[in-house]
Amino acid sequence: MNNKRAADAATLMRERYVEIWPKILDPWTQYLISARSAFDGDMDKMIILAVIGLATLQDGRVLAHPTSSLKYDDLGDDRAKRADARPINIESISLYTGIPRESVRRKVRELIARRWVARDTRGYLVVLSAAAIDLEPLSTLLFRLIGRISNEINDHLSL
Repeated sequence: MNNKRAADAATLMRERYVEIWPKILDPWTQYLISARSAFDGDMDKMIILAVIGLATLQDGRVLAHPTSSLKYDDLGDDRAKRADARPINIESISLYTGIPRESVRRKVRELIARRWVARDTRGYLVVLSAAAIDLEPLSTLLFRLIGRISNEINDHLSL
């Protein structure tokens, strides 16, 4: 979304909040409830995985795949090989999120035990394909939520 369209969407939400937000709130709430469940009630763990995922996918330089374009479904494909991710460790996650370092360390250990995260050859944290596979239902909910938000905004901006 370009800056003007984003500004228009922000203005639209402020001006028609009571009309638009209730249509978005139900799928948003369902997503949060599902996310809480997927992360055993620990939303900090979800934030930590998201931050590691951001570093893992940042700059589009992380995954090499035998096909020319990489899709979400390819993230669970063993043929998708991880290239060097942007360096991220427990300290940088703590600084970025404000979650205490010892909490990050404990939650990262839990994510590693779930096989959602690993350390690469340099010792940095990366998200593993098992996370994409295990969290696919949650991702599908998020994609639907994004679609719903986009449709609501587009419908009202085109009026």
